[in-house]
Amino acid sequence: MGLKAVFFDLDDTLYSSFQAGDAYAYERLAVWAEQELGISGKDFVQAFHANRHRLGRQQPGMPPVHDRVLFAQGALERLGCNAIRYARKAHRVYWDAVLEKMELRPGVSELLDDLRQVGVKTAICTDMLADIQMEKLEYLGLADRVDYLVSSEEAGMDKPGSPIFWLALQKCGCLPHEAVMVGDNFRHDVQGAMDVGVAGVWLNWTGLPQPQDDRPYHQVETFEQAADYIRTLL
Repeated sequence: MGLKAVFFDLDDTLYSSFQAGDAYAYERLAVWAEQELGISGKDFVQAFHANRHRLGRQQPGMPPVHDRVLFAQGALERLGCNAIRYARKAHRVYWDAVLEKMELRPGVSELLDDLRQVGVKTAICTDMLADIQMEKLEYLGLADRVDYLVSSEEAGMDKPGSPIFWLALQKCGCLPHEAVMVGDNFRHDVQGAMDVGVAGVWLNWTGLPQPQDDRPYHQVETFEQAADYIRTLL
């Protein structure tokens, strides 16, 4: 297919799993709220969740809000705490916990090195803020192995919206039929990529049922299987 670029989702694709880190982060936030603020950790976590949903409802025409500083700000204000002083600290507690739980999937570094050696560009196509996704890539030891990051913050829309994929194509200097996208979320990663003509590789590591889509895509259960398939395209 004349492969010139490979796009990767980040969360739950290059490492596993964001859900585990997210759950642990709320545990750490509860402890932090009790120790630092002297308030109920359960109440703070509930307010954190509630403010996240509130932001989504009050901005229906905007891209989804991913900023944990904003989530913490609303929670702290609701509980009568100083949001200006503590929202960024809560943000740090949350993300430090997520980082602590991240484990790079086997085969990721080797594939990225192989792609760079043969001149195939790589881009991370990810929902979330650019700053924290860059921090994750550094933490995982991938910052020098990836050519480009394309975040939903930069593209102005979460996946499966097409802007994130078109921006990745532009950065990598290739056409849709010259790229492939690897991701764990079938709708966001695989169908989103196929919608703009980019081939999809579905990392179905949780064993989900086969989705209904007549377009061809490749399904794997492990990242190492995805890497082996991508090498056949070189």
